[in-house]
Amino acid sequence: MKKAKYLLLALMMTGLSQVWASEPDGPGKSTAYAVQWSGTADVTYNAMPQNGIGATYTDGNGVTHNCVLTFHNGAETFSTPRFPVNAGAWTVVATSPLAGVTLTGDTALFHIQPAPVYVTGAAAEIAKFADGSLRGVVTDNGTLNDVQGSDPLGHLTTAIFSDANVGTGKTITLYYALTGDPALLANYAVIPSSRLYTNSGIVIPDMVPDLNRTGDSVTRVQNGFDLYAYGYCQGGSYGVKYHLVSGNPDEYSVDFADPSYTDIPWRALTTGGTDGELTLDLPAAMGPGNHTLTVYFRDSRFPALVSKPFTVTVSVSLPETYTMPLFDNVIALVDTCGCFSDIQWYHRADATKAWAKIPGATDYYYRQEGGLTGEYFVSARMNGAPVYTCPQTDVETLVTDDSKAASVKAYPNPAAGRVNISVENSRVVMHSLRVVNTVGMEVLTRSFTGNDISIDLGNLPRGTYSVTVDGTAVRVIKN
Repeated sequence: MKKAKYLLLALMMTGLSQVWASEPDGPGKSTAYAVQWSGTADVTYNAMPQNGIGATYTDGNGVTHNCVLTFHNGAETFSTPRFPVNAGAWTVVATSPLAGVTLTGDTALFHIQPAPVYVTGAAAEIAKFADGSLRGVVTDNGTLNDVQGSDPLGHLTTAIFSDANVGTGKTITLYYALTGDPALLANYAVIPSSRLYTNSGIVIPDMVPDLNRTGDSVTRVQNGFDLYAYGYCQGGSYGVKYHLVSGNPDEYSVDFADPSYTDIPWRALTTGGTDGELTLDLPAAMGPGNHTLTVYFRDSRFPALVSKPFTVTVSVSLPETYTMPLFDNVIALVDTCGCFSDIQWYHRADATKAWAKIPGATDYYYRQEGGLTGEYFVSARMNGAPVYTCPQTDVETLVTDDSKAASVKAYPNPAAGRVNISVENSRVVMHSLRVVNTVGMEVLTRSFTGNDISIDLGNLPRGTYSVTVDGTAVRVIKN
């Protein structure tokens, strides 16, 4: 009766009991795997990394004994377990029973189960763009726990929505997958492999540009943005209107294609929603011509969710120095390079008014009856490419004593170094001088009194420069 009692107890333990197999992995370290026994009912095994496997068994009198076992895996026999002992099914043989003791069963199937590991700290955004995918955005991959010894094991967390439709109350589930050497992965199992993250997730609509808008002759609509083809000047700050067919952003950022320019970090939109306005700060070093930039939107409540890129091209206008008042009623396009064509003048009385095309004003000079007022700019082609000049607001002119325009002379011209600038017939006491290269970049400024000044062009590259004094220009060639 006593023997039957212990046999029944051993049968109950079969397939249920778990023990650990441990083995050295450097000083103070060990590698362990979960072990479950099934097989001969009255033999219980405790796997240890020694010469063979330590085993305990219960004899017919209910007495527990110790012996040493070895693995048999097919034709292979291991007197010492592998390092590490791999998870799987192994045949175990009792090889060194104690003297005078007979085992009830001397072979059995020995199951080494994958060691359980678990993930903590994983997190995901509870909102996503409705892009047709169920995949969410994982903000924290989490930490993998209970990896044995120094095994190089990793994991990947994914977030899955219950559906991809726009709405609220979505279920989000986090799934965990182990990464690493496939042979090593067989010794581990992540438990649980998934968990409910939230059942209150929301799906926000993607930010899609309105591509069906059209603009007037001086407006270009690119990817849902109203970009004005004039008025973008170096170092300026501009309000750029955008139009979306879906999405409700409240922040934006700007990346410039040219890495020499500093990107605009995330900042609040002037107005939010599908129709709004962002502030575009052009770098001071950005010269005239076309420049590519990329705009991103997001909802600040969910900073990890960023819209797809909106790529647009901004045309930076030529400096206002390309348009110069010659008289109190005449303004001119300064064409020192001889490369302008298809000229058209625009005017507005003040900053509160709209720009208006001046009918018939298609020459290098424009004469305004009653005198120059307000602001002026020019649209033209420069070497065949469309360009615009920044608005000229300084309509003061050099006025001579005899009502003739003052003149500016430069000598020697051409010059390799210093150039003398002379102003004649001017009533202006303090003069303002600028030197501009052929691409419109200002390379030198000076203020002086009297009628003469000497400037040094020795450090400038060879080429043609426009030297202007109080709005009157002279061309200088640097050898």
